[in-house]
Amino acid sequence: MGYWSELLAWILRDPGKLIRYLVLFVCSVIVIVQLSECFTKLYSPPISTHSYFSLNDTVEMPAVTICRDPPYKEDVLNSMSGGTCPHPKYVTCWNDFPFNELELDDFFMNSTFDLEETLLGEQYGLNGLPENLEIKSNLHFYMGRCYTLKPKIDLKRTTRTSGYSLMLTHHIVSGSSMEMTLEKNPGWHIYIHDYRHEFTELNLKGTARTEYIFAEIDEEIEIKLQSQQFRNIESRDTPCSATPEYSDMKCAELCVFEDLVTKTNCTGPWMAGIAQQPCKTNMSMRNLIKDYGIYYESDDDIECDCKRPCDARIYSTFIQSRKKLYSGQQYTQVWIYYSTKLVSQMVEERPSYDTTQFIADIGGSLGFLLGLSVLGLIGILEHLTLFFCGGLIKKQLEHEKQLQDEAERQSQNSDTTDTTDTTDTTLEITTISKQMEMKYRDE
Repeated sequence: MGYWSELLAWILRDPGKLIRYLVLFVCSVIVIVQLSECFTKLYSPPISTHSYFSLNDTVEMPAVTICRDPPYKEDVLNSMSGGTCPHPKYVTCWNDFPFNELELDDFFMNSTFDLEETLLGEQYGLNGLPENLEIKSNLHFYMGRCYTLKPKIDLKRTTRTSGYSLMLTHHIVSGSSMEMTLEKNPGWHIYIHDYRHEFTELNLKGTARTEYIFAEIDEEIEIKLQSQQFRNIESRDTPCSATPEYSDMKCAELCVFEDLVTKTNCTGPWMAGIAQQPCKTNMSMRNLIKDYGIYYESDDDIECDCKRPCDARIYSTFIQSRKKLYSGQQYTQVWIYYSTKLVSQMVEERPSYDTTQFIADIGGSLGFLLGLSVLGLIGILEHLTLFFCGGLIKKQLEHEKQLQDEAERQSQNSDTTDTTDTTDTTLEITTISKQMEMKYRDE
């Protein structure tokens, strides 16, 4: 008999044992797969998102950044650069620039606009008071000097007068010849963003959370706010920063500045936070502006190793009203407020797998392997096997019994032959002995 015949005979001799082994093997494989998945989810738990609305007692206002357009004083640029210079991005501004006599910081600060040239007197404030605002000045290359207004208080009312009230002022008269020479209408760029994050003019991932509005001269604009708050969970794949002062936009901006410094070995006055000497030659300044312009005009997001904030707010704006002011001056009135009691939408990330679920899954997997359901399954498979394969098993058993009976008969016949031969030999020896005795007697 061959190997497969012996294996088949062993299987048919006790099929229940084979079924037990097969079921135990399959269940063990299933349990191992389940346990590996459980450990994977415990190491890197899946994240689920929950959204709900929260009615707050107080209102948290966003930060407002205001940048003038045009951003530079052209007459000051012309006199300081010694030639025609409508904007520092042009080459003509640096052909005859006196680097040894004039500091770049003074050049940019003197050619941009002060706070008083952007906001009219003290006709601005939050909840009607200027002292409720923290104003910070930021210098940018393309947008000049911008001013960020951050709230010092949370509001308890949601009316037009309790929000931001800003009276903007400009030096260009509407309809004048100076306005006609401009590439676009003069006015102000207004950016609304989370007060925790600093404004930047570069196209960064964080700037997607910034709302933008352009206000022209002699307008009255009412802007209604809505907010959404996102709470992210830090994971191994997507880390985040829970530091309240952390700004991912500032981190990305510094990343760009560091990359520029490695290429040009010098900085500009708008590159705050970079420890490097300012540019001292015409060629180095032109190279810096050229490389910076590539980042500024690019539509692609800048990839830097910056964490996302764990808590972030996105503000949506709706123009409630926009009309001519008819003030007779270069003014524009801007109102920014919540029109109703604040109902902010909260979007939270939560881990959908924890230690308790891990222990429950482990117990369920082991219960599947060792529980009564598996033993019952084995019994059912045994009965099904005997039901469908009973005839074949019976024939195999009868065949084996016949082979065993035949072997026993052959063994009995062999024993009988050996006994007969022994008896004949004994008789012959006895006969010979008697003949010898008779011969001795005759002698």
